[in-house]
Amino acid sequence: MKFLTSWLHEISESKTNYWMTYVVDLSLMTFFVAWDAMALQVGAGIIAVLFCAGVFAWTLTEYMFHRWVYHLGFAITRDGHEKHHQNPTGYVAMPWFITSMLFVPPHLIIAWWFGVRGFSSVLGGWFFGFVAYGLIHHSLHHYKLPFAWFKHLQSEHRIHHALPETNFGVTMRFWDKVFGTQFKKAPR
Repeated sequence: MKFLTSWLHEISESKTNYWMTYVVDLSLMTFFVAWDAMALQVGAGIIAVLFCAGVFAWTLTEYMFHRWVYHLGFAITRDGHEKHHQNPTGYVAMPWFITSMLFVPPHLIIAWWFGVRGFSSVLGGWFFGFVAYGLIHHSLHHYKLPFAWFKHLQSEHRIHHALPETNFGVTMRFWDKVFGTQFKKAPR
């Protein structure tokens, strides 16, 4: 077991793995949407609505994972996230094959075996949110973009790095407001 944990840590800190996750996740997103469109003949309007539902579902997943899995969860997820907090510009990411291992089996059972129309579009939207989160999070640590919304997200995320019990939402502040974890300045 120690060998497996060590191997996963080594992979997760590889720059190749970091960028490979984008390739795999974009491929999965495309595959899932194409499955609904071509294999199950789901209409474009239904795909669009369900895709948006998947994106929204991602925002809650992002908050939950960041708060309860990366900060409080399994040792392997906490350790990896702690490395990110120690080196915010480092290339630490979940091993590229993990998302495939987690999402392809449910897809095969629900969409392929049972033929549930629309399930793949929700997954596609979820993966779009996942990829957008990754790109935004990367940008928050590596770039200074001139957009007000970006500067606001960047400052909120810097607060999270200084005060890790606040501001768990990286791409969206909504869930921090709902769960009461948004940083608030102390009154003077």
